[in-house]
Amino acid sequence: MTVDRFDAVVVGAGTGGALTALTLAEKNAKVLLIDSKEEKLIGKKVCGDALGTHHIKNVGIPFPPKETFKGMLDTIRVYSPSTKNFMNVEGKGFALNRYKFGRWLLDMALDKGAELLPATRADDIVFEDGRAEQLKIVDTKTKDSKYVKAKYFVDASGFIGALRRQIPDTLGVDKEIRMSDVAILYREIRKVEKVEDLGIAKIFLDQGTAPGGYWWYFPQDERTLNIGVGIQGGKNINPKDVFTEIIRGRTDLQKSEILDAGGGVVSLRRSLYTLVANNVLFVGDAACTANPIHGGGIGPSMLTGRACGQAIINALNNTEKEKEELWAANVNFVKMYGAKAASLDVFRIFLQALTNEEIEFGMAKKLVTDEDVADLGYGTADLSIKDKALKMLRGFSKPGVLKHLAETAKYMKSVKQEYNRYPAYENFPVWVATVERMFREYSNKYLPHT
Repeated sequence: MTVDRFDAVVVGAGTGGALTALTLAEKNAKVLLIDSKEEKLIGKKVCGDALGTHHIKNVGIPFPPKETFKGMLDTIRVYSPSTKNFMNVEGKGFALNRYKFGRWLLDMALDKGAELLPATRADDIVFEDGRAEQLKIVDTKTKDSKYVKAKYFVDASGFIGALRRQIPDTLGVDKEIRMSDVAILYREIRKVEKVEDLGIAKIFLDQGTAPGGYWWYFPQDERTLNIGVGIQGGKNINPKDVFTEIIRGRTDLQKSEILDAGGGVVSLRRSLYTLVANNVLFVGDAACTANPIHGGGIGPSMLTGRACGQAIINALNNTEKEKEELWAANVNFVKMYGAKAASLDVFRIFLQALTNEEIEFGMAKKLVTDEDVADLGYGTADLSIKDKALKMLRGFSKPGVLKHLAETAKYMKSVKQEYNRYPAYENFPVWVATVERMFREYSNKYLPHT
């Protein structure tokens, strides 16, 4: 059987995989990009289709062409269960045409020399002495198979983790993701007579409607809307059923036209502790990089694509220090995003355990301000305002919420500080144990209702 050889094989041609392939191809590496979808369907994915403009600058790609986005978002507005209270987060973002944006990224990679095999599934990966040597790939139409060899393999296959699930046991890499750490999604693109509040992406918190998650209303243009619901895994609730009830409750949507629909799964947790397992690297949802609070994954996926792609280039050029060059992907990603995501994971655990009454109380009393939420989004907040709020405990009917929030703020700050000390490879086991202990302590001591 003929075996093709590459510098790198990237499994998955989504935003993360495309950025990985682009980064490699720009430096003249021989890279194969495979995707199980037919070529014309690559780029199509169920998500909220929103992307902060700052991610474009951070990954160093051109400003997207006009056809890749339908409009611009200026504000994220988070509503309480009653919808009487809300918080605004200012910030520029794209309301993407998700398909065309994905195609644009893919085309840039192909233009630089990346090779694409669509309708191709990653099958068994063969290891020798813990190192991946070759990957069996299968044509999804003909069922023909062959092996491809590479110096490096990148899992950008999404939540399923086609390669992640096959690697030898590796510290810091969870092969399987707990259901409580994921959201089950259902989303539709609808054409309506008129979108309300164009430019404002709305998020609705309601533990009765969407336990452990939320439902969203994201305008794309004057007549096009991205609307969906995400529910914490393990609740045994069908998000499509919940979505149907949401539509029934809104007269403005009952006569709207469905343009696209679908479901999916996204991780809501801190990223894998390492993006590197010997010569296999993890990108995007395969590395659990979506934002733990709102599930936004396009920006983080591109960040990991750049970080892993550059690390592979450096390893190819410096084989004697391969381990150190690959490990730099972790260091760079933690600085750009990983520390923020870990801090937000603490806040996610806190939020998912609150009742509607507690959420309503906290938002009505402005325990977390608009500025706090904005800072949380950028990973810069320590919620020190909560320490001041503790002085007002006697005036509140729910002092427990304040106490838990104050402790949550302290743990968020401590976790971020620990991530900012991300270690060299040799000290990684001690660091992982420290972070695990911090999350275990938080869950055991300060998680509400335990």
